[in-house]
Amino acid sequence: MKIVVFAPHPDDEIYGCGGSILKWMDEGHEVHVIYVTDNRVLISWGRAHDQLIEEKAKLYLNLTEDEIAVIGLKEAEEVAKSFGFTKNNTHLFKFHDQGASNRIDDGVKLAINIIKDANRIVLPSDNNNHVDHQATHTIAKSAAITLGLDQVEFYVYAIYNLIKVSMDKQIKIDIARYRDRLHEIMGLYETQLCLKDSSMGREMLKRRRKERFGIFHLEDANNFYNF
Repeated sequence: MKIVVFAPHPDDEIYGCGGSILKWMDEGHEVHVIYVTDNRVLISWGRAHDQLIEEKAKLYLNLTEDEIAVIGLKEAEEVAKSFGFTKNNTHLFKFHDQGASNRIDDGVKLAINIIKDANRIVLPSDNNNHVDHQATHTIAKSAAITLGLDQVEFYVYAIYNLIKVSMDKQIKIDIARYRDRLHEIMGLYETQLCLKDSSMGREMLKRRRKERFGIFHLEDANNFYNF
């Protein structure tokens, strides 16, 4: 089975579906990851929202957003390698952090070539209050609609909002055996761990037991809160 995971930012693949990625790889599936944005505003955003851990961030405080983006994408590549993604299965769109909504058409064009033979697409929820997560959902779903992928199953994860769907359209995947590995992998995102919420979230990975998804098909598009 070919599974394509959409991550709005480097680290969303961990918090959204990291244990499931490791499980699917163990099961022998061909798993791809798409990093849509480049985390360039991570430090400036953290400073503006009182999220910055100054001691951890001191190496980055005087860098430009372009320089932060280079570091962020390098970290993403290292994380992908640690997960077990091959270079051919790691895709960087390099859209500006907080700017993916301006690149929807470009994202659809790039995504089409990756998902055209996918069996499962894993994407962030619709009705998302984060602009890049919403844009990523739109890119993934629009590309699938363009291709008419009516046999593909869509696994929707939620980080900033809730899965609102009946139990018959949900699945919970047991990932307890992978949580220590996820905690280790998240440690490679040194820039992300300059943020208070990311640092706290990393510690919570040690206690995670399950990941929950809404499961949809193309016929469900735009008929559900999350899809």
